Amino acid sequence: MQSPLGLSKPAPRENFDSNEAFLAYHSPRQLDSSLFQNAWEASASSSTSLGYEKILVGLEVRGRELIALDIVKSETDYLIPIEQVFPVIGASYDVGQGMMTVSVPGADVDISMGETYRIDGEIWMGLATLNQHLKVNGRFDPVKYALTFLPPWSEPSEQPKSTDKVERKIDYHPDSFSVRQFRLSHEVYAEKDGGPLDFERDSERSEILGSGAAWGGSWLVEAEKSSGDNWRLDEYFWLKRSDRSQWLLGKQTISPSVVSPTVTVTGAQYFYSNQDIPYDPYQDISQSRFFRELGSSVQKIRGTAEAGTIAQLYVNNQLVGETFVRLDSTYDFGEVRAESGLYNDIEVVIIDAISRTELERQNKTRLSSESLLSKGQMVTSAAFGKKGNWLDPDFNDQGEAGMFLYRYGLTDDTTIEAGYLLDDEDTKTAGIASSLGNHYVGAYRASWRNGATTQQLELDGSGDNWRMATFIREQEAGFYEQDEGDATTANGYFYYTPDPSLRLELIGRYQNREDSPQERVSFVKPGVFYSPTNNFSIAMRPDFDGAYRTELYYRPNFNSRYRVTHKPDEQTIRFDHHFNEQYQGYMSGRMYKDTIEGRRHENTIFESAAGFYWQPDDWVRYDRFRFELNHSNEYGTGFFAEYRTQLMAGIYLDLRLRDADPQYDGGFSAFARVSMDFAVAGDKFVPATHRNSYNTQGTIAGTLNTNSEECDLEHVSVLINGVNYKVPVQGCTFYLEKVTPGVHRVSLDGEFLPIELVPDTKSYVVEVAASSVTRIDFDMQAKYSAAGRVTDADGQPALQQKVVLLDGTGQKMMETYTDQFGYFRVDGLINGQYVLQAVTDDGDVMSDREFTIEDDFLFDINIMIPAQ
Repeated sequence: MQSPLGLSKPAPRENFDSNEAFLAYHSPRQLDSSLFQNAWEASASSSTSLGYEKILVGLEVRGRELIALDIVKSETDYLIPIEQVFPVIGASYDVGQGMMTVSVPGADVDISMGETYRIDGEIWMGLATLNQHLKVNGRFDPVKYALTFLPPWSEPSEQPKSTDKVERKIDYHPDSFSVRQFRLSHEVYAEKDGGPLDFERDSERSEILGSGAAWGGSWLVEAEKSSGDNWRLDEYFWLKRSDRSQWLLGKQTISPSVVSPTVTVTGAQYFYSNQDIPYDPYQDISQSRFFRELGSSVQKIRGTAEAGTIAQLYVNNQLVGETFVRLDSTYDFGEVRAESGLYNDIEVVIIDAISRTELERQNKTRLSSESLLSKGQMVTSAAFGKKGNWLDPDFNDQGEAGMFLYRYGLTDDTTIEAGYLLDDEDTKTAGIASSLGNHYVGAYRASWRNGATTQQLELDGSGDNWRMATFIREQEAGFYEQDEGDATTANGYFYYTPDPSLRLELIGRYQNREDSPQERVSFVKPGVFYSPTNNFSIAMRPDFDGAYRTELYYRPNFNSRYRVTHKPDEQTIRFDHHFNEQYQGYMSGRMYKDTIEGRRHENTIFESAAGFYWQPDDWVRYDRFRFELNHSNEYGTGFFAEYRTQLMAGIYLDLRLRDADPQYDGGFSAFARVSMDFAVAGDKFVPATHRNSYNTQGTIAGTLNTNSEECDLEHVSVLINGVNYKVPVQGCTFYLEKVTPGVHRVSLDGEFLPIELVPDTKSYVVEVAASSVTRIDFDMQAKYSAAGRVTDADGQPALQQKVVLLDGTGQKMMETYTDQFGYFRVDGLINGQYVLQAVTDDGDVMSDREFTIEDDFLFDINIMIPAQ
């Protein structure tokens, strides 16, 4: 069973050419120990650090990897989230009276709740405990970096699975047209001018973004308006795909090869493969090039992550860019040319803006396997349209452009390709990519344009503990009109890992342009990364220009960490400390060479900063606050403050103030943005809590009908195919994002509901489509209980006395008997009037009592039987 939610997607195992590379990707990250509570002693939680780490692993049952999940590594064991694992291994559980009853095929096993943990509201259990009580034969495999289970009740079967599919009646379908997200924002930037509250508005910007599903495909429209300009459509397209084909209508970027120019057109594109191409729910629908990017080296690196964090871009293990994740949770590095159409290690690392701790790794690597087709596989793509952004108000008709690409797998090891770009200057391309034995992949590509040629030769290799990636490109003068001289570029990267804690590198680069001799770069230099312990590492490698960059990282304890960086003309140091769940503090210093106030000679500039970061301990709140004091010998003392909050469901406010900030010219400035985020489900607007729009997964949204005008629920537990997900609730509406398209069984769990609310116990078969919203309404009813005691005329308890409950109309609802102390209880009562009767076995009423339920549980509803 595959989890339907798009959590951090692990790269497939075949993407890693060594165990070291795979382990580096899944490197453990420290987990906030305040999330840990012994489930049996939850009230005695402690803020003491336990030193636990959360790591992302695969889960294998009898050698078959089924899902990826986070587990927690302690000093002696691994903690497993049973809500995710039990459905996969064929187990279920029930909790009562301090015991967990686990049901597996052929047996029920009781496990004390004292042997479990609660992490962020979910129940976790140690791997050793599972092995002891359930005999699942589970272990952690460090080579595969996976949990492997061999439960005795899941014997392997040699019988092929039946291909007959049992058709299930679908209860809820996605709308044929839906708006998965509608975002409207307006931001203003102003600078101080005169008095304390006198600001001059410098610029403003508005944005409208909509995405959703239509006619079986996905669509996206994005428009913006800047100061003094008209509204401008930036992105607009509709995309529909099947297992073997894809249509795209709208704005797109086309190119037949890595060595060919790219052209932006507004028109149509068709892609076809004679073999099925697996669907990837993590594909970004805003990347209009989609499958046609096979073998292309130009990528638009973008994605989503936690708002306010920092995204770092690494190409072949070198840091080439860093940007803040916007407050709408998106980031964008623009177009990045990796220079190679085969294998480039391209990875985005998400780190906390304050603590600089690693939160997530997003693999953007272009793999060599994407350049090699299967034997007999044919891929073709064609596009044609108007050049440029046709719907831009300032559109200038530059004619038409088109593209054709053909690729064919001669064998499983060799693929040929040919392409043609129709433009003012037509371009012809050709290439071949081939596997050279078990360790190497090579490719040669050429392009002819404007009477000139561009050639590129690539060679990639890998082994158990080494990897190399090289390429060389030669471009003749005149290939591009602005290039008046020949150009040669070459890159080389090699690493060797003699020990998991040590990586030796050799990095080379050559760049020579005859018309720009000042940009010449030429070097071959070694690099090293050494991490003898989990809390210390040091790395030294050349940057893009060949200058060495040295980084030292040290974590003396779980709550504190140091990071020191040295470059020839720049040195930085940073210290972070985690005070508690809500507050983090930091101090940093920087020294570098630059000019001050236009002086010709270089000056040493000193910058220092100290600040704190606050976030609420309530995970459903959007509020954040950051304050920093800084100082430089260029601008003096200044400050930076940032605050964001949710004004109401779907409405957000972001504020930012800064003064004497060295990176913003030292002046006092203010920034404010108000934005609204909603989805449209059926005929209702639903607050969108994720604020992301660039993905092809679906959404399940719905209303919790409580028959009350007020709804104080903060979150609810939704079961998808038996897996429990904690979902925020706003205005009695829940919004569960990142659901994989397909058919799922969905139900509501009562875990986070008040005791009086009884959820709808029925499960529904729900269809989810890409970029769409499927709406489900769950009915919940407030039901209460009444309890009391039956006594005789002498005050003695009436044992095993029959008690009958009647509703306000006199209809019999239920009957019960008193216990050995004369007590009874009746449950499932809604607001209204009721009558309790003490009756004989023959049905004669001996005594009765009326009572009324009004949003409360009632006790001491006692009945006295008079003397007969």
